[in-house]
Amino acid sequence: MKRVVLLLALTLPLAPAPSRYDAMPTQRKLDLIEQGRVPPGTMLTFEERELNTYLQRKAKEVIPDGLREPHVTLSDGKVTGKAYVDFVKMRHAQGEDLNWLMSSLLKGEYPIRVEGRVASSKGTARVDLDVVQVGGASLKGRALDLLIRTFVHPLYPNAKVGSQFELGYNLDRIELKQGVAQVTMAPKPAR
Repeated sequence: MKRVVLLLALTLPLAPAPSRYDAMPTQRKLDLIEQGRVPPGTMLTFEERELNTYLQRKAKEVIPDGLREPHVTLSDGKVTGKAYVDFVKMRHAQGEDLNWLMSSLLKGEYPIRVEGRVASSKGTARVDLDVVQVGGASLKGRALDLLIRTFVHPLYPNAKVGSQFELGYNLDRIELKQGVAQVTMAPKPAR
C-alpha cells in the first residue's frame, strides 16, 4: 500500500499550493502588488470569472460611455477579449473629438474581438496580437496602429504590443492557463 501511495505522489502533477491571497478580491490583490506588500516568490491566482467582474466594474470607471460588456477568456498563453465599442462616444468620454472623417467611419457601436498571446519571464513580458476584429472586419498594419494610437494610448500611454516591456511591481511573470492568470512575484535576490 505504501508503494502505491508513493507512486501516485511521484506521478501526479505538482500544483502550486494556494496562497493566502487567492481568496482576496481582485482589487485587493492588485493594491497589494502595487504597494509592494506581496512577499517575493508568491504566486497569486486570478480566476477568469473574477477578472471579468473586475473588468466590467473598472471599464465603467475608466470609460463611462462607449464601452459595454467587456469580457476576457483565458487559455494556455492566450487571451481573447470581446466587447461592444462606440469609438465616437469613447473619445467624447475622454474629452476628445474625432475628426469628421474618423467620426463618419466609426459612428455607431461595433462588436470588437481581440486575440493575443502573452509571454513573460524574469520581469519582462510581450503581448502579440493575432486577431483584431471590429464589426467582423479584421484590422492589421496601419489601420491597427491608428486604432491603438487613437483609442488605447490615450488611456494607457505605456501599453506596448509586439515588443518586450518591463512588468514592474517586482513581478517575475504572468502565466495564462485555462480559465486563470497566475502572477508570480520575483524571487528574493541572491546574496
